[in-house]
Amino acid sequence: MAFVGILRETHKIFSKNGRLMAYIALLTLLIKSTLFLSNFFSIKPVITDFLFEHNLLRITTPENPEFTNILTHIRKDIKIIFGVEIIYIILDSVAFLLSGTATILVAVITHGGKKDDLSLKDVLLRTARSWTRPLITWLYIFLFCLVYIFLFMAVLSLVLLTVHNNPATFAFAANFIGVSAVFFYIYLSVTWILAIIVSVAEQKRGLEALGKAAEIVKGMKLQGFLLNFAFSISSLILVLAIKMIPVAHSLALEIIIALVTINSAILVRMYWFSAFTVFYYRCKKTHGEQVELEGVSSDGYIVIPTTAPLVGDNIP
Repeated sequence: MAFVGILRETHKIFSKNGRLMAYIALLTLLIKSTLFLSNFFSIKPVITDFLFEHNLLRITTPENPEFTNILTHIRKDIKIIFGVEIIYIILDSVAFLLSGTATILVAVITHGGKKDDLSLKDVLLRTARSWTRPLITWLYIFLFCLVYIFLFMAVLSLVLLTVHNNPATFAFAANFIGVSAVFFYIYLSVTWILAIIVSVAEQKRGLEALGKAAEIVKGMKLQGFLLNFAFSISSLILVLAIKMIPVAHSLALEIIIALVTINSAILVRMYWFSAFTVFYYRCKKTHGEQVELEGVSSDGYIVIPTTAPLVGDNIP
């Protein structure tokens, strides 16, 4: 029932500020689609040239004078591909963080109180001021993910080495460890996603945000796991359903399918962040804490700081 209640409250967020959420979604879709198309059309001729040079290298002997030139071209193409992809990943990650921060800000203010006059300009300004906090937190989460993958590979390798002589046991162990690792990752990522929400809603970042998320999620981990699991399954089903659409070796159709997949994932992620914002409020309420966003009171209105000195009654 608590899980269903979170989904209902998330729907209310989009109902109250549906136009603003639509603006954020359209802006994100435009940026992400532009980045994808720019990356695709800039890298496609380089990959084509790389494949052509690679095929030439296979039929050319080292004694041939052209062998060195072909090898030089291949190395140059690899450097270009690597450089373009690094730039794309960085820009795409920044777009993801900005979109997520804006979505969480709107969800926090909308769920926290009545704020009908919230404009897109306000959200963008607040996003520009606060997005570095979730960035730092995300970097810590990324490191934790790398450690988790390393430990998973180490355990998987160790177990499979002990049963490699038995094919049936080998297959069962590989599947069991893989499924268990996925479920445990979904369980761990509840705290990680909540830390992103904390970084936006509070003056915390990095390990401090992760510590705060671990503190307020106590006693609520099952609800968070169900929420995370539901969205993970929804995203997987969505991607698999889109990939089942026949493309018939059409480049244009493949690009359209890729754009549909990316844009659908963006919309699901926005709803995901909003749902976890509601979950964040419930965690805070369980621990008797109130939420006060930077510059916004708990009732959702702008806080005007009182920086002027107080004037005493004895001064004429």
